[in-house]
Amino acid sequence: MTAQPATAPWDDDPAGASILLATGRAQHDLLVIAEPFFLTDLREAWGRPASSVRLSVLPGVSAPGLAGQEDALHSYERDGLGVLIARGRTTLFEGKPARRTTAFARTVAARVRAALLVTRATGLGGADVGDFIPAGDHLNLAGTPLFATRGVVEAGWDEGLTARLADLDGVREPGVLALAPGPLRPTQAEAGAFAALGADGVVTDSVAEAMALASRDVRVAGLAYVDLAADRPAATGRRAAERRMGAHSAGLAQTPAPDVVSAAVETLLVALR
Repeated sequence: MTAQPATAPWDDDPAGASILLATGRAQHDLLVIAEPFFLTDLREAWGRPASSVRLSVLPGVSAPGLAGQEDALHSYERDGLGVLIARGRTTLFEGKPARRTTAFARTVAARVRAALLVTRATGLGGADVGDFIPAGDHLNLAGTPLFATRGVVEAGWDEGLTARLADLDGVREPGVLALAPGPLRPTQAEAGAFAALGADGVVTDSVAEAMALASRDVRVAGLAYVDLAADRPAATGRRAAERRMGAHSAGLAQTPAPDVVSAAVETLLVALR
């Protein structure tokens, strides 16, 4: 893997000094980025964090704007390992530029060893509602650079961490995630095209964050929860809109599996010891 230059064009805090100041910890072993609902089991099991801060106090980072996301960053210590949990993220379809959507990842990269990014996906082909797809690869179909650099870089999902996730109950074999700009779910025609390109699911976030981290030598793994299958007829109208909103908050459309995410975090911590 070719590491990105120490200071890239968009970097406001390349050394991650703001993470040190915010948490009091120089290095965390694992970063987790996920919406709060996926983190309910962890929060109940782990209790109060060692420190907390708003994401939006970090240089260049915007407060998450989607319903159900939190402007919160928590730091924990688990058996000698540091875990940093971001309870929200900023997406392109909020109207924010790519510089904003990757600001946190680019700032935190110098202060973490590995990362788990959890998101939601529209399933393609054999992916059913309720499945978790570990990210084995991705297609960037967002129509924009993921982040700015001063040269071409190489970055990808960590095969070792991904294999550990694939061994968990409730998790499929690693698949390919197609990054689309959103906010619309893929149409039947788009879903067919994405599937023909080899995609197993369509996401609207996480890929840019993950690759910004990976390009800075952070080991990155991803889990995409399938909350809608593209080959199923979609409901329309106000009730459908409410269900889609719930998919980003209380899981009203389909109930995610926070226990899978909790198991994934614990599994990766074992791998990092």
